[in-house]
Amino acid sequence: MAIPLATTGTATFDQIAIVTGVVSLMYVALAVLLWRERTGRVTLVGRFADTIGRLDGVPRWAALTPYVHAVSLLACAFGVWWDIAVHIDRGRDTGPFGTPAHYPIFFGILGVIVSGVLPIALAGKPLPARTIKLTKGWRIPCSAALVTVCGTFALVGFPLDDVWHRLFGEDVTLWGPTHLLMIGGVVFSIFARLLAQAEVEQLVGSTRFRRFQELIAVGALLIAWDLFSTEFNYGVPQFPLILQPILIVFGATLAFTILRARRGPGTTFVALGVYLVIRGGIAFAVAQPLGEIVGHFPLLVVEAVLVELAAFALGNKNRFRLGVVAGVLIGTVGVVAEYAWSHVWMPIAWPSSMLPSAIGYGVLAGIGAGLVGAWLATRYAEVAGDARAIGIKYIRPVAVRRTHQLGAAGLVLVAATVFFCVPRSADPGVSGVVSLERVATGAEPTAYVTITLTPGDAADGARWFEALAWQGGGLEYHPMDKVANGTYRSRDALPMYGKWKSMVRLHQGQRDMVAAWVYAPEDAAIEKPAIQVSNGQQVDFINEQQVLRREERTDVPRWMWNGGYALLAVVGLLEVLGIAWLVGRGARGGRMRAAQLADNERERETA
Repeated sequence: MAIPLATTGTATFDQIAIVTGVVSLMYVALAVLLWRERTGRVTLVGRFADTIGRLDGVPRWAALTPYVHAVSLLACAFGVWWDIAVHIDRGRDTGPFGTPAHYPIFFGILGVIVSGVLPIALAGKPLPARTIKLTKGWRIPCSAALVTVCGTFALVGFPLDDVWHRLFGEDVTLWGPTHLLMIGGVVFSIFARLLAQAEVEQLVGSTRFRRFQELIAVGALLIAWDLFSTEFNYGVPQFPLILQPILIVFGATLAFTILRARRGPGTTFVALGVYLVIRGGIAFAVAQPLGEIVGHFPLLVVEAVLVELAAFALGNKNRFRLGVVAGVLIGTVGVVAEYAWSHVWMPIAWPSSMLPSAIGYGVLAGIGAGLVGAWLATRYAEVAGDARAIGIKYIRPVAVRRTHQLGAAGLVLVAATVFFCVPRSADPGVSGVVSLERVATGAEPTAYVTITLTPGDAADGARWFEALAWQGGGLEYHPMDKVANGTYRSRDALPMYGKWKSMVRLHQGQRDMVAAWVYAPEDAAIEKPAIQVSNGQQVDFINEQQVLRREERTDVPRWMWNGGYALLAVVGLLEVLGIAWLVGRGARGGRMRAAQLADNERERETA
């Protein structure tokens, strides 16, 4: 069956040529660097790495990557938040480089790949105990392979995004498969960065500066993980509201457990400070100099305090116990704190009716994240040669296998919780009669929207019920205030002119999400007529996805959609397995090296 390709939001030939040319130049330059370094020739990059390595006291292969990776992450994060704000304010773009926000994302992803290839090219003794053999005499650290793989997956998402739009039209959501592929690759590369920190510690020990680099990496993990909540933070979520507390609980528990399970008191506050300063700085930069909408974000202060208190009470000798307790505390007290914060600054305040389910799912996600964080912290400690982590009771195969089982159980628990809460539904049985109270007339009319629902109790206990206008040069969302039984009025007037798309959104129960049009312009590019609701007109609430994603095609077979998301699931699984295998491989090397050193020490004592 032939399906005509969409043309909106897709790349023109010149944009394809630019992407291909830049990527080709980068790979040629990296190939030359690899060839010269592996054949013993002098390169400027090698000399620079030697200089930085001497200053930082690290092997040359580990000298440049922390800085290149940090700058690349910052570029990607800034670009993604800027890009999403542009889409919310102005609608779709004209291709991969249809907006300036795509440039920092693109070059940031390239930077992540470079940060992985550099240690591969510069690899030489001393190397960590467990490496990957490429050729005879050429072995590379596990962390270098992992960064390169994650960056490559992220880069592949860039051209695949254009293919996706050609097949399915513009999906205009952060949670599209190719968008998640790009973001996920960058986020996962942070776990490789933490692995590299542990590998360096195994070789040259730990210093205050390198510990600070680790704290920054965990802060970057908090920042990067918040990318998945961006639609909620901007006030245009396209998935059930219950997903927001789950994402917050998982990200905070995972990051803080990884850090506090290995390091001393107060370290979570440093990572928290990195998160608040950089995340706040990006939100300010996008909103003020660039003139886009403000991106809100969770506070995470209470979560950091809870992890510190748990570690103070329990210690971090048993990392898995600490992770579980921290997860339970964040899933309960932390969720309540973020509930209060949502009423202070978040675009959509969490309703009190959601608290029981938010706490229930939050506890499940917190326990799972705590187990995964404890597993990662244990493996990083083994890679680094932590004396406690490689003690005899920790290197027994049965004990190691038990930690693997706990980590896997935590991952399955989190995945099951997320996948249970992500699906949406739409009850077609809601309608309403609209009344418009004109405020401005002429070329730019606006009006308060009043709607009388049928059935009258359709909005009782709703997760959100709001009037929303977007993509006309900004974003406006106004709660629908109850004025009589079954009758609601928007708190402010909605624009009904130009490129604005105005609607009323209703989120019932845990996952039922519907919306009704109020105004939309004609869009000849996707063959959609103008919509203008008149005073006294009856409107039907339809699947919200059809309203928010107006550009998305509806004539594509369902199996193609399922295939796209299945492919994303396979790639995500490969990335998770890659992290588990390479981190586990590095940990095995750390345990073997520690056992050998212990044997040598006993032999010296005996002699």
